[in-house]
Amino acid sequence: MYNSYAAFYQRNTCTTSRHYQIYPNIKVYNLSALWQSDKLLLLSLNKYEPFPQPLGIIGKNYQRFYIHYTSVIKDAGNPYQYKVQGKTRVGTQVRPFTGTIKILQAGIYKSGNAYAPETYKGYKRGQMICNLTINEDSKIPGSGTIAGNLTTNFCLNAKNQLLYDTLDFGSDGYGNNQFSGNWIANGSKQSQKLQFGDITIYDSPFSDIDGITVPPQYEKYGWQNYVSAISNDNRPASKAAITEEKRQWWK
Repeated sequence: MYNSYAAFYQRNTCTTSRHYQIYPNIKVYNLSALWQSDKLLLLSLNKYEPFPQPLGIIGKNYQRFYIHYTSVIKDAGNPYQYKVQGKTRVGTQVRPFTGTIKILQAGIYKSGNAYAPETYKGYKRGQMICNLTINEDSKIPGSGTIAGNLTTNFCLNAKNQLLYDTLDFGSDGYGNNQFSGNWIANGSKQSQKLQFGDITIYDSPFSDIDGITVPPQYEKYGWQNYVSAISNDNRPASKAAITEEKRQWWK
């Protein structure tokens, strides 16, 4: 297995034709399930699991940031744009939002590229660079706007069906739907750096070869429960933390 998926991802985002060929047919698909779904098909394991909830960090202290899309709908008038609704959360503050995902470019990795190994014959792998813009409900105190780039990996099977790319699920540094941008407070120029992603957060102190590792100095900024939620640990504190991590806080 490619030992540094994250490093490869960072080097091979769709910014040069050396690595990929433009894929204009992206517009014919409904891509909503790449960002919002009840379940996720693990292609390499041929089984389903719950769709991942993004892990996020905001501000200089890397406060834990939550985001959940409750609706992602393809724009009837623009095949490269999707209307999104959902909620964000920092601490106990939950804010509804509306916004858009706009596809800026999409490409299929060329044959022979390390991101498309021979192990996965019958699949083509690709990547999209999108602009994500979110407006939190201005009636909620402390609300703001979010803007930045969202990078999504996808694949095409032998039937030309477009799927969330889980071919390397579980490998070192695996992740998807990586966002990098800023949160700006309404009525202010106050800006905070914001990053989030599925499974891991690339290019951050939390990035790790096995999901994410929370640096001890940042645990107090909303990460204590995440650290306490240890799989297969039957101690009451750990079981309670796991339950909290699974709680559908957006409902």
